[in-house]
Amino acid sequence: MTASSTLAPALGGHATCLSCHTVDLTVTDSAVAAGADWRCVRCGQRWDARRLAAVTAYTQWLSERTVPANQPEPSR
Repeated sequence: MTASSTLAPALGGHATCLSCHTVDLTVTDSAVAAGADWRCVRCGQRWDARRLAAVTAYTQWLSERTVPANQPEPSR
């Protein structure tokens, strides 16, 4: 998965911090895909396309391995 493919569905919107979900109205998703980075004004995290892609991939990986509380774990 590349950074550009991860951001493709969101292009056209504004950059959003994946830690606290604050939207930065001064940075667009297109600018991030083109190489821009920004620091979240709320929590101070620094974001760029590469880090956004890494966090998104990790979140997806984690969700595929997390068992809901009401379901038994699959046998191995």
